[in-house]
Amino acid sequence: MSDTPFHFVQADEMDWTPHVMGSSIRKVLDLDAEIDSYVHLRFVPPEPAPLGRRLHLSINETFYFVSGAFPSWEYENPDDVDGKLVMFRGGTFMDRVPYSIHGTRPESVSQTGCTLLIWTSGGAEFEADPKESIQIPFDGTALAFNAPFTMPTVIDSPGLPWQPHPTHEGWRWRPLSQLPNQAGLTPRPVSLIYVPPDWQGPIAPAPVQHRAWVFGLSGGMAVTGDTPHDLTENAYFRWAPGAQPQFGNASPVGATFLCVGHDLGLG
Repeated sequence: MSDTPFHFVQADEMDWTPHVMGSSIRKVLDLDAEIDSYVHLRFVPPEPAPLGRRLHLSINETFYFVSGAFPSWEYENPDDVDGKLVMFRGGTFMDRVPYSIHGTRPESVSQTGCTLLIWTSGGAEFEADPKESIQIPFDGTALAFNAPFTMPTVIDSPGLPWQPHPTHEGWRWRPLSQLPNQAGLTPRPVSLIYVPPDWQGPIAPAPVQHRAWVFGLSGGMAVTGDTPHDLTENAYFRWAPGAQPQFGNASPVGATFLCVGHDLGLG
């Protein structure tokens, strides 16, 4: 989506566009044509959803819920027809690897809808691809699968304590995923990072051999790739493998952001 090592967009300046799933809408923050992956800011409206469930054969999808609530039914395997209702709320991190059965029911309705970030390991619009997203009926006629079924990782980030950042004095972070990077998964690590008010930069995080990005949740901080930007609420900034951006001064109210593919450490 960008010909340079750096890509910046402010989601507040983008229009909402239709998404392939129901009446959801989205803002496409980034695309990686090489592996057909994306980063979306998505809104799911508060309305009844049809009864159904499915799994994805090869795609890892990772979510961070910015606000609102979304009811999801999670199933251990095709024989589990009761499932478990999980209400994803603002601050929830969810990581779903392949062969995780999930779905919706009409009686579980969010009162507010939800806004979330979703990023994927590939597959383009895989949610509408019947070869990748396999419907799992409730009547025992599901296809046979040669891989074990999985359950998503779900973390209520507001319930985690803030920890001292590994390399920056005064910073705080909440690690959400510290799995190693590997083919077929979305970038790691994933964390929430807090920078205190009026913190003085700059710092240049160590380069890594994969894409990394940050999304502003509150406050603001200066960031520079090929040009300077303000990393404010709903701003998205991504850098390419091997690139090294600079993070500058924080605003008078500090900054909090989601960081994916890096922990902003110095190596």
